[in-house]
Amino acid sequence: FTFFRGSNFFTDQIAKDPSAIRYLFAPVKEVEYWYNSIEGDINYGGYFVNPSGNMVMKISAIISYVAFNKYLIVSLFFGFFSFAGQWKLFLVFDELNKNSHRKLLAFATLYTPSIWFWGSGLLKDPICLGAVGFIVHILFKLFVKKKFSLADLLFMGLLLYIVTVIKSYIIIILLVSIGALILAKFFRTVKSLLFRIILFFIALGLFAIILTVSNFTQTLNELTEESVLQIQTFQNNYQATQEEVQTSKGSFGIGEVNPSLGSILIKSPLVIFTCLYRPFLWESRSIMIFFTSLESMLLLYYTLYLLKKTKLTGFFKAIFSNRYLIFCFILSMLFSLIIGFTTFNFGTMVRYKIIFLPFFYFMLVQIFSTYRNKNNIVLPD
Repeated sequence: FTFFRGSNFFTDQIAKDPSAIRYLFAPVKEVEYWYNSIEGDINYGGYFVNPSGNMVMKISAIISYVAFNKYLIVSLFFGFFSFAGQWKLFLVFDELNKNSHRKLLAFATLYTPSIWFWGSGLLKDPICLGAVGFIVHILFKLFVKKKFSLADLLFMGLLLYIVTVIKSYIIIILLVSIGALILAKFFRTVKSLLFRIILFFIALGLFAIILTVSNFTQTLNELTEESVLQIQTFQNNYQATQEEVQTSKGSFGIGEVNPSLGSILIKSPLVIFTCLYRPFLWESRSIMIFFTSLESMLLLYYTLYLLKKTKLTGFFKAIFSNRYLIFCFILSMLFSLIIGFTTFNFGTMVRYKIIFLPFFYFMLVQIFSTYRNKNNIVLPD
């Protein structure tokens, strides 16, 4: 509703003065000054200062001209874009999985309740979810299917800009995961196991030299310390909210995090597990968290089922023998780390993690498809 109110401010001012349309494309600071000079409501001013909130308001304002400025219709447009991006992503997954277990893949990547619930409405998340789906589909079309389109490139450039403004870490993780995919493809071109091992150690050596020359370790420690301070701030805010508001009953903790890379690495397994598989049923404090816990329980059950059927080693062998699964695995782990370390409320965490759930689900479905064909695995009812 805050985003909708902000978009109404844009449309109302444009109706009074058509030249104000320039503010839909103006920098945040200029929009902030303009807003404060006209309205200056302290309760909403922060959203105009924040680039991500400002971007959502601008998009909502543009859509409102074809949505009769109705909240529900604007929300439908956001949901439609989100699902369209998911559909494009599903087409990529379906082709990679060779049309195997299509119905299972569709239920996992398209119809999971948390994805379609939080992936709709006037929020940041539907924009990011839909945009990532379109970006991956365009990249797959360009580099795998070798189909070039200038329109696709321009559209992808626009989406990259929008997501960078709204949630820049999504693009960073996407680029890191793509880099891992490219590296995995390069290693697969080397047939000799001996040469692969040699190249691997050469890559590690070059990486170590770059870290030493650039004094990256000190920089990383500084960034880590800054990140930990932010994490502790988030924790304190959630704890204060939980103490003051009786209805805020969906928080969790990961314990104290020291300002060091080692401390973060030690906490990483717990953080990743929490982001992927919690809340548990007994942690439910509201009806929304209860339904979320049912979904998390099913995901944990089927993950453990696959680990058992593939005898653990087969699970990770399947991942690291397929460059697309490596991409999905690294992307899922990085998102889990960032979301798990900076989010201490189950409701917020579920909303944030829908961005990587389709990739994680696809990874599980493809592992299931691979090992079912080999060992006649039957999916449990």
